[in-house]
Amino acid sequence: MLIARTILLTMPSVRVRLAHPQPAYEAYKAWADAADQAARLFAGTESGTVPTPDGQVSGQLRLDRSVPPAVVETLPARLSPTRMPQLRVSVGGLLTVIADMAAFTSQLNLWTTAYRHAARCWGNLPTVEELAAGALPRFEDTEAPVLTKVAA
Repeated sequence: MLIARTILLTMPSVRVRLAHPQPAYEAYKAWADAADQAARLFAGTESGTVPTPDGQVSGQLRLDRSVPPAVVETLPARLSPTRMPQLRVSVGGLLTVIADMAAFTSQLNLWTTAYRHAARCWGNLPTVEELAAGALPRFEDTEAPVLTKVAA
């Protein structure tokens, strides 16, 4: 949802407000780049669940400035505390843990939609299609993401 040049994402346990283009880029790239890892990690596994902690977990996170590059980690079932394979994506203080391919697809769709909104909201972000063709965003008001520095 687009509200006052920010993007509001609502998940069951958190609301994330994107108020800067760079976190949108980092999150989208992390989820999009993790597709092959997710396919390998969850190949041949049943749907999994990540146990919810006791009580209601709910929070709000506002990403209104540049964040460090996203971190993607995988845990095979034998190393996972839940004994199910896990894919973990951390972006600017938000850690998302998923335990099956359906959850991965849901998160990828969520962050792709958010990025598409961000590209319309902030002119310095290329479209998803332009990113796939090798375009990179420009962050004049912030430090450029690591991928931009490496490619330059």
